[in-house]
Amino acid sequence: MNSIDVKTMIYWMKKLIYIVEDDEAIREILELFFSDEDTEVKTFPNAGSFCKAMTAPTPDLYLLDINLPDGNGLELAKKITANQKSVHVPILLMSAHLRNQDISGVTGVREFIQKPFDLDYIKDRVTQYLYTA
Repeated sequence: MNSIDVKTMIYWMKKLIYIVEDDEAIREILELFFSDEDTEVKTFPNAGSFCKAMTAPTPDLYLLDINLPDGNGLELAKKITANQKSVHVPILLMSAHLRNQDISGVTGVREFIQKPFDLDYIKDRVTQYLYTA
C-alpha cells in the first residue's frame, strides 16, 4: 500500500470529538449536530467527568467550554497539552463571557468561538480542524 492510500484511509476513518459543556441544552445540540456515520461524539458536563475520561482513547478534536462549574476550559487545555498522547490534538474553546484576546497565548488552543454561535459556523470550524489538522 502506498502513502497516498494510507493518507486517504486516515482521512476517512471515523473521527472522535470530546465536548465539555455544562449547559445541557448546548451539549445535546452539539452532540446531535456532530454525530453521524463519520463522527463519534463524547460529551462531558463538567471538568471532573472529562478528567476521568482522559485515559480513554485520544479524540481527534476537543471542544471545551471555558466556564465550568468545577473548573475551566483553559485549565483543561493545559492538561491536554501536557499529555504526550494529546498534545497534537486541536483544541477549540468557547465562551459567552470571554473574548478571543483573553485566551491568546494558551498553548494548544487553535481557535476561540464566541457564544452564542451559529451552528454552521461551528461546524465549519470543527470540520476544518478534523480534516486538516
